[in-house]
Amino acid sequence: MAQKKCYGFVIDVSRCIDCRACLVACSAENKVGMKYTRIWVRDLGVKGEYPNLERTFVPYNCMHCENPPCTQVCVSGATYKDKETGLVLVDQEACIGCGFCVDACPYNARYLDRERGVVDKCTGCIQRLQVGQQPACVTTCVGKARLFGDFNDPASEVSVALKNARAIQRLDYELADGTHTEPNIYFINGDVMDPQVQPHEPTYSLAETSWKSLLIPAVLAGIGASFLGQATFFTKQLVEGEKEFEE
Repeated sequence: MAQKKCYGFVIDVSRCIDCRACLVACSAENKVGMKYTRIWVRDLGVKGEYPNLERTFVPYNCMHCENPPCTQVCVSGATYKDKETGLVLVDQEACIGCGFCVDACPYNARYLDRERGVVDKCTGCIQRLQVGQQPACVTTCVGKARLFGDFNDPASEVSVALKNARAIQRLDYELADGTHTEPNIYFINGDVMDPQVQPHEPTYSLAETSWKSLLIPAVLAGIGASFLGQATFFTKQLVEGEKEFEE
């Protein structure tokens, strides 16, 4: 049986020059509206003392977490973790644009497209993966700062990059229930432990909290009652039909 893939990114921050060709390629490939972007490059500014100064740019997008909090609050099931690729995706046909997942993401890696009424985010260019191509941002990266591949494949470019990295950092985040997000983006060869890119506590409105604690159980109970009612009705119809047949 084939092993499940675990797609993700390795970001070599020592190689990013902030040309932002990746942002353009992503927007063009995924037809992202002019007001929005699925990926970012964070400028951590100049650090150090003269003459030993350095400036770090951090390419950034959805972390495609192993335990994504966005999927836990999605009321329509539109946000899900794909079992075949490990990517966190959004079925925009099912998305109702409530925005709960946007608030739940500790990485600010998704947004609500108000013109279309749906949530959008990095998909790893799943449409390109399906035809054997790399994500547009990776293909366009002139400095080879963005790498993408299967972490379960020891020969993949991302696995080799991790093996040979001078330093590895990961923006893991502990959720309220004690589990960790376990992001599938690894930053190598640089320091990204800066407030600009650190995850933050998810924000939930009163409505969202109510939805999680009250409405979801109520909806599930309602669905169960509905199925029970239909089953009772059909059973009754079946029994009455058999009686009529016997008569």
